[in-house]
Amino acid sequence: MNPLRKIIITLFIISGSSFAQNSTITGKVLDKTDGSPLMGANVVLEGTAQGAASSTDGQYTIFQVDPGEYTLMVTYIGYENLKIDLVVEVGKTLTQDLELIPETIQMETYVVTASRRRERVEDAPAAISVISKKEIRRESNTNLGDYLKGTKGIDFTQSGIDSYNMTARGFNSSFSSRLLTLTDGRMANVPSLRLTAYNVIPVSFEDVEQIEVVLGPASALYGPNAHSGVLNIVTSSPIRTQGTSINIQGGLLSQTDTDLLKKLTFRTAHKFGDFGFKVSGVALAGQDWTHYNEDEYEGHDPVFIGRPNLKHDRIDRGGQLGESGSPRFTQEMVGAVEGAKESWIGNYWGDYIAASGGEAGSPLITQEMVDEAINDEFNRYILENGIVLWFVTEDQIGKVYADGIDNNGDGAIDEGIDLGIDDEPEAWYDGVDNDRDGLIDEADEIGSAWLDRFGSSIITGDPYLSVFSSPDSVWSVMDSTHKFGFGEYKYDSEGNIVFDTNQNGIYDDDWGSNGLDDDGDWGLYIDANNKPWDVPEEDFEDFDGNGFPSSEIFFDSNDNGIWDDSEPFIDSNENGSYDSGEPFTDLNGDGSYTNAELFADFGLDLTRNTNDYGEGNGTWDGESYTDLNGNGQWDQFEFNDLDENGKPSIGEIGVDEKDEKDFSIDYGGLPHIYPDANDDGIDDFPEFKVRNYRYDLRLDWEPNSDLTMSLSHGYAWARNINITGIARYLADGWIYRYYQAKARYKNFFLQTYLNTSYSGDPERPTRNLATGSLIYDRSKKFSAQLQNVNEWKNGDLRFVWGIDYFLTLPDTRGTILSDKNFSDKRDNNSTGESGSPYIFYDKNDNTWYDTGENYTRWATENGTAIGTPTDSTDSVLGAIADGFDNDGDSDDFKDLNGNGLPDYVDADGSGKFELGETVEPGVQWLGEQRFLVYADGKDNDGDGKIDENIDEGIDEAAEDNRYTVNELGAYYQVNWKLNPKWEFIQATRFDIHDRLTNLIEFNNQGYGMGYSPFDWDLDFDQTDGIQISPKIGLVYRPKENQNFRLTWATAFNTPSNQALFLDIFVTRVSIFKVYARGADGGYVFPKDSVGNPYYYSTKEFNYQPVDTSESIFFYPSTDPKIPGFFGQTVTDLPEIKAETVKSWEFGWKGRLNSRVFGTLDLYTSHYSSFVSPVTFITPIVIEKSVLETDYDGDSLINTIYDLENDNIIDKDDYDEAFNHWRGSIQGVTAMDTIPGYTPPVVVGYINYGEVDMWGLDASITAILNLEWSLDLTYSHLGMTEFYNPITKAKDPINAPRHKAGMKLQFNPRKTPFTASLNARYVDGFKWSSGIYFGNINPYTIFDLHLGYEFNQYLKGNFTISNVLNHRHTEIIGGPSLGRVLLLRLQTRF
Repeated sequence: MNPLRKIIITLFIISGSSFAQNSTITGKVLDKTDGSPLMGANVVLEGTAQGAASSTDGQYTIFQVDPGEYTLMVTYIGYENLKIDLVVEVGKTLTQDLELIPETIQMETYVVTASRRRERVEDAPAAISVISKKEIRRESNTNLGDYLKGTKGIDFTQSGIDSYNMTARGFNSSFSSRLLTLTDGRMANVPSLRLTAYNVIPVSFEDVEQIEVVLGPASALYGPNAHSGVLNIVTSSPIRTQGTSINIQGGLLSQTDTDLLKKLTFRTAHKFGDFGFKVSGVALAGQDWTHYNEDEYEGHDPVFIGRPNLKHDRIDRGGQLGESGSPRFTQEMVGAVEGAKESWIGNYWGDYIAASGGEAGSPLITQEMVDEAINDEFNRYILENGIVLWFVTEDQIGKVYADGIDNNGDGAIDEGIDLGIDDEPEAWYDGVDNDRDGLIDEADEIGSAWLDRFGSSIITGDPYLSVFSSPDSVWSVMDSTHKFGFGEYKYDSEGNIVFDTNQNGIYDDDWGSNGLDDDGDWGLYIDANNKPWDVPEEDFEDFDGNGFPSSEIFFDSNDNGIWDDSEPFIDSNENGSYDSGEPFTDLNGDGSYTNAELFADFGLDLTRNTNDYGEGNGTWDGESYTDLNGNGQWDQFEFNDLDENGKPSIGEIGVDEKDEKDFSIDYGGLPHIYPDANDDGIDDFPEFKVRNYRYDLRLDWEPNSDLTMSLSHGYAWARNINITGIARYLADGWIYRYYQAKARYKNFFLQTYLNTSYSGDPERPTRNLATGSLIYDRSKKFSAQLQNVNEWKNGDLRFVWGIDYFLTLPDTRGTILSDKNFSDKRDNNSTGESGSPYIFYDKNDNTWYDTGENYTRWATENGTAIGTPTDSTDSVLGAIADGFDNDGDSDDFKDLNGNGLPDYVDADGSGKFELGETVEPGVQWLGEQRFLVYADGKDNDGDGKIDENIDEGIDEAAEDNRYTVNELGAYYQVNWKLNPKWEFIQATRFDIHDRLTNLIEFNNQGYGMGYSPFDWDLDFDQTDGIQISPKIGLVYRPKENQNFRLTWATAFNTPSNQALFLDIFVTRVSIFKVYARGADGGYVFPKDSVGNPYYYSTKEFNYQPVDTSESIFFYPSTDPKIPGFFGQTVTDLPEIKAETVKSWEFGWKGRLNSRVFGTLDLYTSHYSSFVSPVTFITPIVIEKSVLETDYDGDSLINTIYDLENDNIIDKDDYDEAFNHWRGSIQGVTAMDTIPGYTPPVVVGYINYGEVDMWGLDASITAILNLEWSLDLTYSHLGMTEFYNPITKAKDPINAPRHKAGMKLQFNPRKTPFTASLNARYVDGFKWSSGIYFGNINPYTIFDLHLGYEFNQYLKGNFTISNVLNHRHTEIIGGPSLGRVLLLRLQTRF
């Protein structure tokens, strides 16, 4: 045989033997849920090139498989990847069916929020969305809210890199509380206000298992405040998810001069037997979007607040002239005084020594002080408290000096020292000609006279004599345009104040400097008043041909320039002429009778100047002329067209006039911003440095499947800007803590938690960025919850019931809520110490008594500090804690002289106190021979008590009005599967809110009361006000993965703490401060015996009944569309009640095919008893003539009676009236008539309005292929505004009519790379929340997310948020948002 042929045959035999030993793998690929075959599934042996695709019946076969161990992997669009380990034997066929789970789409995701128990999304009887941890991990965002902004039905508004708010299905606001937000079932809100501050929720995205969003009313299970839905953030269990991960993020915002955004996130979790423990944390630092609101500019602009630093420089700049004995500032002092300027030289200097007199009881300059100061260049002496006395020389010995103490007990500190230096008006004396009229610091540049010019349309002003003074002279200057108006104003994008003085609707235009006649007052000719005319003179009839209108001439015998008639006489003989001897009046004093001067009687009518010029008819029909300018005389006009070009030119009258120009402030090179609005030493102009530090601890114990326990604690520290309806606030070191304990035993679940707030270090607390007012918050919220789940009939019948108790303990000391009575240094319940001061001069106009403010009246017979107390019992309402024993019943002093009186040791026996004699310990000398026991914090009499019987009844326990709010709810839900396709759901919840019903007296409102439920008292006769929230639903499942439902539900939103108890300064209206106050107890107006309400008169400074015959009420409006309302009556308003909503909803969710999953939710809701936005409660009292004046002269007049019947007689007069009320203010109606208290204007909350609305939410998830998927969402609201019966206008619901989202994801199979393109469209809509209102323009935003896994330990993500850098605003009052670049690196081990 041929050798080559032998080799070929041998190889063929060997090869055939080899094929005979290979094996085959075969089987079917099936849908695990219904057993249906899946065509086109990809089945491969991992690590090899061998594989197959399934056929139409799901069959697959892999041939020629070598024996061994393999991992079989199958992938299919819309299903979870599956891997199976198997062993292939020699020469055998292995049959392996592969069942795939469709969990890639949400149908198999489990949730707990919809029914307060674990169930599949498909089974949940609600519109629900889930954001999984997989979705969260693949994106690099700055906050958790970014993962939710594309969710259907969610209204997401961002106001900073770490500040955002969410609500559902409309009715958004800065203080929205209609979307209940939970973290692991715990309410995650700020206790004092019930708002959700998402940036202080102590959760990191690395620790989130999933986020569940349930849309629609959920009060049946969750009670109050689940008005529009529930958002539940579920964190990962340390028992089920262990390991350590660290994320480092860096980012950059697309704005100039910004800092790098830095964020560190970590989580570590470990299991020790049955225990699991985890720690997670976040540290964020960066610069937020730079943005200033107009109220923030205005609150810090020296043109509105002056320059308060000028009141603290010890230089007398203006106002009251400093006392003549004060030293002058010298050239030598310039280098010795910080901030001193050459311009100070020659002005009076505050040396802290009284030139004469001074505060009684104050210390005096001594020889020892002079000796100590002698070596200082300026003879300075420094007191222990840091006060520096200047020029302490021999001639000052015996003079009173400032020691920073109220030495005479009148409240004021160091009065009578350095008089006129650093007084209040000096804040306005900046040395600049602010109004550009050539005068500096004249009367109309100071204080209220200056502020009156803003918004004023007075063009010319009136002459006024301004008086100036200096240490050397006093002089006056005539201000010819005193208080000319600046017109309306606003701030431009650069923060500059601009005006529309010329009232053309354009701010800061070029009128007055463009060489044109912009206001139409140029003419070829002008009269004496510069009024333009097109003719050289007024037209006339020239009867006598002399070229001008003539008068009859006369003989001026006495050269006085006027015609003189004859002297009066008594015509004794009645002949009509004077005869010698008849009595006459000698007017010219010449001693003889004088006849009338001769004149030319052209008319022959014996009457002069009848101008009939010879016509001789004896009547007036003289030469006439056209009096064009109405001045009563004929005029020839001055030629004005200087360049004779027939049009306006520069230099001609009527071109570039002052009245054409928009006014501009002259700051004189000084700063445009004063950073401390309220001059309290704390800067409050917006800063944009964001800081956020959070951690979360959790310990789980799970000894068996029946018992689990969990303890957790979280902490968050935040520094960032937050928007409220009142203003923006800088949360500067706001601390939020929670403590939570959970336990489950079989089908019982128990949870309790405590949330606490801390508003920051008192030295730099949270503060208002417009007014500088500070926030104190130490509030708490406690909850205890019990739940039980039961199932019967193999799970077809499920019953859930539970009890929730919430206890809210606000503590804001009057800085947010009206809970200041325990800390306001005043008596509030008529138990104040006898003889105490009870009226004071509210220097800073904040309605509180502040240290250093002067007492003006005491509860004594003569109203002074030295009078006899009017009552021996302590019953002074409003008594101020002055630190003195005003009624003489304190013995907390050391009686050195044994006379039983608080006084002194009379060393020289003179019977009068003299300086140098010893004052008894615990006693203060108040000047002359006045001594009182005072609070010095010591036990001076050794009885173990400190400062006893001083300031009795003030800030006592009985005054503690820190509100305790109790809410108790019980609920149940029944789920009954009638058959495999139909399920019936019924749930009901009963809620008791202690402000709405008296069914339970919780007995924990008073001081010293505990919180035990055993102290509660039930009264079943008091069932009014119980909130009942039923829900009925029917679910139909025609087949697997198809779900139809129809539900009807009632939900409610109980009054929040701010709506009940708010008490905070908001703004000013005219001369009044405006406070927002809650509706607790309603708004009640004291009235006289005939029903007229009391008002505080701004002219007489007292309370008196309104005279409705001469006065009416005016309510300014918080709505920008409406200037206000006139009224004739004031009505008491009740306390607000809960908002309610009744809603129908039809929903569908299911598979459209194996690759597409969809949801559709249609709903209609009826809202009632809305709690209004803040609206004016107390009207201003004005003169009735403001309304009842015929401004346009058409003889039609509006009356208050017509308006009360919704009848406006003359619309033009009505509109004009709104321009006059400020000048006719008489006072403000009062709800409190406390002596010495100037009541503010109050805005508050009432129930109003009913709204019917409908909408839809829809979503589609499509698996395009094995690597691409697409998510689409869309939400529609059937209305965006509703009728407000108070303002009779439409209010916005602060949400867009159309909203859509898209997420296109790419997950390549062969590379560890991911990509996602997200898009969000928001339709334009109107916004109104508190002081912030305007239009949100539509916007479309694209976000790009890229991810790469370098190895099993390291991943990277890169995000471009707002790829196209579409600058847009999402909330009025918030910044314009742009592009953000973020890089995240994650390591796991």
